[in-house]
Amino acid sequence: MTVMALVAIAMGTAMVCAVYLMQYRARLTRENDRLIDDLKESRLEANELRTLLTASDRRLLAYRGHRAPAMYGDLPRECGAPQSKDRFADFAAWLPADVAGQLAVQIEQLIDRATPFVLLLETPSNELIEVDGHTHGDLALVRFTRLGGLRAKLERADQDLSEALGTVDTMQALLDSAPIPAWLRDTNGRLYWVNRAYSQAVEGGTPEETIESGTEFLTMADRQSVASTIAEDRVFRGKLSTVVNSERHIFQVTELAGPLGTAGIAIDISEAESIRRELRQTIESQSETLDRLATAVARFDPDTRLAYHNAAFKTLFALDDDFLRSDPDHVAFLDHLRSAGTLPTETAFPSQKRGEDLAPYSAAGPTETMWYLKGGRTLRVVATPHPQGGATFVFEDISERLKLEMEVKTVAQLQRETLDYLGEGVAVFGSDGRLRLSNPVFGEMFGLSDTFLDTKPRLKTFGDMAEVKIVEGPETGEGWAGLNVFVTSIDEMGRKTDGGEIRLSTGMILAFKAVPLPNGQTMLTFSDVSDARAVERMLRETNDALEEAARLKHEFVSFMSYELRSPLTTVIGFTQLLGEPELGTLNERQSEYLEHINSSTRTLMALVNDTLDLATIDANIMELDVSLVDIAARVDSAVEGVQERLSEHGITLDIDLSRSGGVFEADGQRLTQILYNLLSNAANFAPSGSRIELDAWKSDDGSTICFSVGDHGPGIESDRVERIFDRFETNAEGGRASGPGLGLSIVKSLVELHGGDVHIENRDGGGTRVVCSLPARQPAPDPDRPARDRSGELGRKGGPRSPIYRDAAE
Repeated sequence: MTVMALVAIAMGTAMVCAVYLMQYRARLTRENDRLIDDLKESRLEANELRTLLTASDRRLLAYRGHRAPAMYGDLPRECGAPQSKDRFADFAAWLPADVAGQLAVQIEQLIDRATPFVLLLETPSNELIEVDGHTHGDLALVRFTRLGGLRAKLERADQDLSEALGTVDTMQALLDSAPIPAWLRDTNGRLYWVNRAYSQAVEGGTPEETIESGTEFLTMADRQSVASTIAEDRVFRGKLSTVVNSERHIFQVTELAGPLGTAGIAIDISEAESIRRELRQTIESQSETLDRLATAVARFDPDTRLAYHNAAFKTLFALDDDFLRSDPDHVAFLDHLRSAGTLPTETAFPSQKRGEDLAPYSAAGPTETMWYLKGGRTLRVVATPHPQGGATFVFEDISERLKLEMEVKTVAQLQRETLDYLGEGVAVFGSDGRLRLSNPVFGEMFGLSDTFLDTKPRLKTFGDMAEVKIVEGPETGEGWAGLNVFVTSIDEMGRKTDGGEIRLSTGMILAFKAVPLPNGQTMLTFSDVSDARAVERMLRETNDALEEAARLKHEFVSFMSYELRSPLTTVIGFTQLLGEPELGTLNERQSEYLEHINSSTRTLMALVNDTLDLATIDANIMELDVSLVDIAARVDSAVEGVQERLSEHGITLDIDLSRSGGVFEADGQRLTQILYNLLSNAANFAPSGSRIELDAWKSDDGSTICFSVGDHGPGIESDRVERIFDRFETNAEGGRASGPGLGLSIVKSLVELHGGDVHIENRDGGGTRVVCSLPARQPAPDPDRPARDRSGELGRKGGPRSPIYRDAAE
């Protein structure tokens, strides 16, 4: 009875479902008919609009985002524009490079920012085309219109006028910046343009002011001679002289007649004047050099009279021009300084002081004295006698230097006070190992008394006198003997800052530095790092715990991956057996369910294998089985695994291995795994009915084999390209199914394990291209490094070598 009741319930449920499905199918049929009618009306309307767009002599490009534009209409053949839509969109193929670049930039701004534009282009056949860009809704429209008749002539005339004016402006700017006087005259001989060199030569101010004043470069007689020559020969060439900057110069003048008057230039050819001017400038520059010196210089002749002085001498002693023009002698000069209060008044007898003042003139060599002026200034006076008599005096103001020396002493005292209040211990030792300087903290750290430190002891005696002992370190020796190495050692390669750590008997840990100082001295600094080392030890223990947790995670993932493979393999095997005709015939629904089970278990098996391979790579135990690989055979094996998916969606696979070289060194099984994942990814994103390209080629030098797989799918955003190889990174947009995001990560890991690299390129017109570069030869294994038993590490023999790809045989 129970069975009959269940059968009755099942039959009732089936009848209800059948009635519901019949009603649902009827609704779908009505909706499908309505959509077909709407589609017919839309097609009729689109055909009408397309007819209107193609009726005129213009071409319209409609951009929707950065996709390829839709094109409507045609331009006349005489325009020189390609009739093919593909060639027309490639502006660089039929327009000059600069024009095509400008047009591409304007279209880019129109698409991105909705910035309208209007351009006038000239085709290779000298036809003018007007390009008008504007937006309408989410479309960016670019219209190409041929300009004909009078409008084209006006546009061409405007272009010619612009070019002519540009040429004139360029030449005028060149002449205006040239150092050659140039001028233009009208038919009446009046100036109407001159350059800056002309204005500067006649000292007429600006060119406009020169024209307004009518200042002439040449004399009246020379201008009349030039005018008569031009009236006969239309051109004048000759040498004329004129005054420029109060000097007479000789110029090569050229002036010729033109439609609106005459034009002329003048080139300076005053070679003799140039040489004379250069000599004069050399003499003047020597005087200017001495005048610009900050040191005062004065020369007295054999009669002890002032013969020369520079500007610094006059400024130093505040001497007026009347006194200097009076040719004072040396004694008068000193008396003038004393009477002015610059030099202090002397109490010695005049005869005695005169002999002291004139002593440098009779000295055998240079003498040096110090002058202490009123106001606190100090001069260093160096007197050098001349062999023919007289002497040269150099007065150097050293007041600032003495002031700086005082400041240095003050700074040294300040540094001493600063060292005394530092929290670090500081000690400075000489090249002989004796203590030169120390602060109180240094003595407190090692229990050294102030009385002992005041004796400036040698470093090697510190071990006996220190109350706090060094129980560990430094590396160069034990205790103070090790520190003595830093102080007294001689390094032929140059002394450098060094350091280390020591442990004291009090438990304190000190970080020390040995800093080399001038004159063979060395500074030792000691800072307490006990707390820092305690924190470092805690962080190290924490890091060890994290590494252990990571190891356990890898072992768990590897163990679970192997444990899952066994039941999955059993399920796959029995699923395939159930599909065999020998075990009985299945109905359509049972076959469909069986196929779903088979597909799901294979997907789960691939995910487990992915996880296992990643765990093997993370554990750094995956090894390559390198051999000479047949590229074509490995490509066929990978293609066989995705052939069913390609056929299901009508995707064509184009393979080009003509440039691959046939064979190279690699792990063949891993190469098939790489290609399978790339083809699977491309098949997921390639539109139905499209194609996938798989190419392989060898680099020019033969060192690299490259594999590329490209599709015509939606592509990858630029901000996601860097993350696409990350684990569990998926791109569901545009794909038929979203997986766990391990395929490309496996590809990257295996390629890098071969010593290669992989990158993604976005293709023009949509789609992506993944390029893997592998070395053509793998390095020989290290004979000193034994092979690792990976089966023991993962707990399953051969586990790491399980392939991730799925071929038809499996």
